Amino acid sequence: MAVKCIGIGNRIMGDDGIGIRIIEELSPRLQDIGIEVILGETHIDYALSKIKDGDFLFIIDATYFNVKPGTVTFTPMDKSIEQHQQTYSQHQPSLVHLLKVYRKSVEGFIIGVEVEEIDFSLELSSTLQTRLPHICEVVYQFIYETIRRV
Repeated sequence: MAVKCIGIGNRIMGDDGIGIRIIEELSPRLQDIGIEVILGETHIDYALSKIKDGDFLFIIDATYFNVKPGTVTFTPMDKSIEQHQQTYSQHQPSLVHLLKVYRKSVEGFIIGVEVEEIDFSLELSSTLQTRLPHICEVVYQFIYETIRRV
């Protein structure tokens, strides 16, 4: 079983790029504990090509659940795949949809970070920028504790 962490998002759409920023910040620490890091960005086909049956995935992406910006959520992969028809993604087709279509046998979590604003910008909103170190630590601790149990 390979453990992989995939960052999804669009760098030029402000907070939508939070998954990429987190991966960039955590990459050395994740690689040190044996996790393959994949910058999927909006290249969903590329990300899919890196996923093999039996992989344990952490997919990090922006969310809009109408909760406090910067809130980190953790959704089990099987629940996310089952409920996919009820979700929407700015990245079409979404990686979760393609995992379902191609019947990839994977486990893991979707790690979502609530956005404040998505607009044409190379910068995160001031809220996410300020909270980025804390968000990265929450994400890292979740990943670290999860792989210790797997």
